[in-house]
Amino acid sequence: MKSAVLLFANTPLPVLTPEAMSGAGPDPLALALLKDTLRNLADVDAEVFLFLDPGQDKEQAKALLGKGRFKISNALGRNITVQQRNAFRLVFSRQYERAILVSNATPDLPTHAVQSALDGLGWKNACIGPVPSPNGEPEDIYALGFHTEAWMTEAFDQVDRARPALFRRLETLMLFYERKVHILPEYAPITDLTQCPALVERCRETRFAQLPSLRLAGERSA
Repeated sequence: MKSAVLLFANTPLPVLTPEAMSGAGPDPLALALLKDTLRNLADVDAEVFLFLDPGQDKEQAKALLGKGRFKISNALGRNITVQQRNAFRLVFSRQYERAILVSNATPDLPTHAVQSALDGLGWKNACIGPVPSPNGEPEDIYALGFHTEAWMTEAFDQVDRARPALFRRLETLMLFYERKVHILPEYAPITDLTQCPALVERCRETRFAQLPSLRLAGERSA
């Protein structure tokens, strides 16, 4: 089966923003986190699509990111919710059968976790990756995946991502539409560079500690 992994260059961590692309360039640490995420996903048996903001220069982005096994496209839509919905529509129209949307700064997300999520997307199957919460009840998500036969625009059109309890509301909606929902292992993506010290700490004594982004984050927090 053809599979796709979808990332947005500025969601949730702003990296290749219009301001960064037109000015002095993105923050080196933010850029390193995105590049390490892309390198990690290169080991997944899937095409990786990185979406820029509408109208952004793809050649400029390629120069900043360097060579890699990923495709760069411009997102289509008036806001991030519509853009992400359209990204799924795009890959499914190109005959991909499974697709998963992943947060853009996930440098220590195990490759096997993404691969297992894709492999589990059979007919009428979907998956959600919850972000851990201090109170034990996940609020946000870091991943959302569909099989083409389970794809539902309602997950974007009927669920306001700005409201609390996104994880439970998405799960409830999918179950209502009779999808088989697989819950992925919890994972905390980087949504703000102030979270990098915690990333360095959790990656200590692991292979991820040698990533360029982790070394840079460690230098900043020293």
